[in-house]
Amino acid sequence: MSDKNTPVPDAASYKNLVDLMALHAEAHGRMAALEAELQQEWLELVDKRRKEYADLQHTIADSQESIEVLATLNPQWFEKAKTLKTPYGTVAFRKTTKLNVKNEEVTIVLIEQRGEEEVGLYVRTKKELNLEALEKLDDAELKKFRITRETTESCTVKAAKVDLGKAVKKAAEAPAA
Repeated sequence: MSDKNTPVPDAASYKNLVDLMALHAEAHGRMAALEAELQQEWLELVDKRRKEYADLQHTIADSQESIEVLATLNPQWFEKAKTLKTPYGTVAFRKTTKLNVKNEEVTIVLIEQRGEEEVGLYVRTKKELNLEALEKLDDAELKKFRITRETTESCTVKAAKVDLGKAVKKAAEAPAA
């Protein structure tokens, strides 16, 4: 049943649409097959190199650990410069610090107890709009806040997929010939 206001496409346009959908669906199917083929080739390539890759990872981890031990046992190497250069690379020590706050709320309360000046210095206040609440307002109310509601429309094209479940169900519903 069609709506009286729904335009009826002319036959040439509809044929063009069907032809384009067929082209799109075929390209989509070929793309999926190509991706599956590439995935298989990638797995075969990785399988050939898996042992070598694992051995190299192990060698890198072991050598890095040994280098760190040697560097730690020889602090004199880093007395003049923090970085030791070798023909094969560099070894460096850097000190970094990080604040570790066990309970942020307790720390904020403790800072607030010290006075207004330190609250402004050590505590940030972040203001942001509650868009979920604002969505409930009508457009006239939103306009008062210089907010506009934008409506977008998109066209989605999907290739048809074989669904044997639907085919079996449809065949079961069809009257016997």
